[in-house]
Amino acid sequence: MKIFRGIFFAILTFSVLAIAIHQNPSTTQRYVTVVGTGTTTVVPDTVRLDASITSKENSSAAALSSASKSAQTFRQTLISSGVLAKYIQTQSLNVSPNYVYSPNGTSKISGYQATQSFTVIIRNAANAGAIVSATQNAVGNPLQVNDTSSYVFDESAAEATARVQAIATAKAKAASYASLAGAKLGKILTIDETVQNSNPVPLVMAMAKTDAAASTPAQIDLGQQSVTVSVTTEWDIK
Repeated sequence: MKIFRGIFFAILTFSVLAIAIHQNPSTTQRYVTVVGTGTTTVVPDTVRLDASITSKENSSAAALSSASKSAQTFRQTLISSGVLAKYIQTQSLNVSPNYVYSPNGTSKISGYQATQSFTVIIRNAANAGAIVSATQNAVGNPLQVNDTSSYVFDESAAEATARVQAIATAKAKAASYASLAGAKLGKILTIDETVQNSNPVPLVMAMAKTDAAASTPAQIDLGQQSVTVSVTTEWDIK
């Protein structure tokens, strides 16, 4: 029995010693967590155009045929203006009846309407207004310009610039905290990144119908777009 008790107390003493060593503050890693933010501003290089073509005729076939003819003129004008075919996308195509209603509540079909809507990516942002005007002049009243918005087609370069700023800001903060704590800044342990981009502002354009006004191309003001990178970082301090 004494031998058993001796072994038990030896095991217990070893376990307590192991716990004490694990919890020794001298072996605990010290680190500081800081957030750094970097922002860069760039001029958009791309314009998105949302447009639709509408035709009204006495029959559904005639309405579709008329709309298709205007749509072909729309495509050809875009392509001749330098827009690549792969950036011209049909969003919807539909043909529906139009109704007239009598005072007694009855209705009858008065004709048919065909509508084809498009999304067009214009990579030459500086010439986007002239391109939109060219399509409006070529197609005429069947074309409605519903919306335009400018944006940066490839934001990777802007993000890289903002990222450098964000890490530099985070490192400066971490070094400051380490100095205040009487420690030295070590290597970075973890990085968690968040990217925020300002949304393109829609620019709705009313196209003039008079010949004199039609000779003046529309202008799309590109403005600026901000790209912000935020990093949450952990730094080793000694």
